[in-house]
Amino acid sequence: MRSRFLSLFFCLSLIPLAIPPAEAASLGEQRILYDQAKRALAKGDAGPYLRNRQALRDYPLEPHLAYDELTARLKSASNREIEEFLAEHGDLPQIGWMKLRWLRWLAERGDWRTFIDYYDPALNFTELDCLYGQYQLTHGRKAEGHASAEKLWLVGKSQPEACDTLFGLWAADGQLSEQKRWQRLRLAADARNYGLATHLAKSTPGLEREGLLMVEVAQKPQMLLSQSSRFASASERMADVVGLGLRRLARQEPDKALALLDDYARRMRFSSEEKVAIAREIGLTLAKRFDSRALAVMAEYDPELRDKTVAEWRTRLLLRLGRWDEAHRLTSRMPQELASSNRWRYWQARSLQLAQPQSQQATGLYQPVARERDFYGFLAADRIQAPYQLNHKPMALDPRVMQKVRNTAGIRRALEFHARGQVVDARREWYHVSRLFSREEMVAQARLAYDMGWYFPAIRTISQAQYWDDLDIRFPMAHQGSLTRAARNRGLHSSWVFAITRQESAFMNDARSGAGAGGLMQLMPATAQETARKFGIPLSSPRQVYDPDTNIQLGAAYLSQVHAQFGGNRVLASAAYNAGPGRVRQWLRGADHLAFDVWVESIPFDETRQYVQNVLSYSVIYGHKLNAPQPLVEWHERYFDDQ
Repeated sequence: MRSRFLSLFFCLSLIPLAIPPAEAASLGEQRILYDQAKRALAKGDAGPYLRNRQALRDYPLEPHLAYDELTARLKSASNREIEEFLAEHGDLPQIGWMKLRWLRWLAERGDWRTFIDYYDPALNFTELDCLYGQYQLTHGRKAEGHASAEKLWLVGKSQPEACDTLFGLWAADGQLSEQKRWQRLRLAADARNYGLATHLAKSTPGLEREGLLMVEVAQKPQMLLSQSSRFASASERMADVVGLGLRRLARQEPDKALALLDDYARRMRFSSEEKVAIAREIGLTLAKRFDSRALAVMAEYDPELRDKTVAEWRTRLLLRLGRWDEAHRLTSRMPQELASSNRWRYWQARSLQLAQPQSQQATGLYQPVARERDFYGFLAADRIQAPYQLNHKPMALDPRVMQKVRNTAGIRRALEFHARGQVVDARREWYHVSRLFSREEMVAQARLAYDMGWYFPAIRTISQAQYWDDLDIRFPMAHQGSLTRAARNRGLHSSWVFAITRQESAFMNDARSGAGAGGLMQLMPATAQETARKFGIPLSSPRQVYDPDTNIQLGAAYLSQVHAQFGGNRVLASAAYNAGPGRVRQWLRGADHLAFDVWVESIPFDETRQYVQNVLSYSVIYGHKLNAPQPLVEWHERYFDDQ
């Protein structure tokens, strides 16, 4: 009897749950119904959803089911039904894909009026942009259509098939000149899209010889050395071919590229655009090797500082070479966008101080920078022996704004996904709904995530709101027990371990980099295994790296190892944690008696430079929060003589 009862119970459990229309479903029941409907919709069966739609009407995730059901029959749905859905659920993260399909069909049917009502460039679908350009050209808006077509044409990648009609209409109006074809060919070759570049060359007789030569040189820049007779022409197009070849060669053999540049420059008329590109490629390649010859290239080919990166690296190289006066003069010539940044305001003062040690003018330049809460603000404060300005000021939030944000459909969906353990879906909803909020609402959203202990979305959201003064949300004391314990066990500053973790993952437990590093302190699998063996830390499987406590133990242990390798210098150890000890030793060559701020500024990798600056300044902030004040750098970290 007992076995028959169990068999009957088992059979009944397989029958989909259905709630009578008059009976309200509990949250638990709604979750079961949602899962059943979601699985069925994935198989093309809308029945479970349609039968229980009333019971699910107030369940936060019901719009996802409605989306799946409607998209399955979108082509046969009426415009009115789709428009009503968009009005009610247009905030779904995946709504753009529905709009893409619908607008595509509207264009096919010639329903341009509805297409125009719902087309939005912010959807960021090139196919729709091309269809809109087609509408412009066929509905009396020629000038706008020509501009749209040119913008979509001048890219170095293949465009969707929908663009072919637009480009055909544009060409029929006499707008697709041979020069525009060459511009796109050059962009394609520069982007290594050789198939497109070859197609453009072969489809335009006037471009074929030089176009195919450009593709060949882009792939084999050594041809400039071995087959120089093929580049005898001094035409503008040949200058483009040679310029691209020289830039490619610079990455492989900069000395040869530099020698060839002098020869070709005497007989080629490089365009102003190509000259800046040469300064950027050849000049920067040499500059990042601390080669003084880069200065002449950058000065000759970008004398007006048109390229911000070139201007910055000219200054960095002058600083690295100790040419303080020249560096100071260059900071005074920088474009306003650079000159007004804390970075170059600091270096204007610092380079003047180094060039003219007796001058008192630098102090006045340091003072306004020292009021800022960042790496350069803390540097400036140290120079004038002023206290760090942390400027912590949480935004005063209206409770009504908090309530409005909490009740927003996207937030309710995110919170339900989070409660179900579907963290990736939760984050997707959370990030998407931010686009609909005002700045104050985004700060309220960040506060909501912070109060939940959901730190990564909190940090991301408040950063998107560009509200930088709430240091509680931006720098949470997440995993404080584990982090301080691991730091103490390894003899490290707790503030530094906090700063490394904040920079590496912003406290996202399941963070995974493109290179495969994982967890809070972003450990590569091999590093985690080697560290576990060396320090006797249990690691039963690669997945355990995502356990916060295990990850912190491993990360702190590896950090202590790197710290010891560089003589207890956090500046160098931070760089090594990001880029590897080998690269740091390479960057230290010739750096005897070099001040730490100059060394950090001249780190060749943009990511590592920013990483070190962030970690050091975050250490100051976490030192304050831990009631253990931490200077930006200790005295023994200011020079690298003994490394």
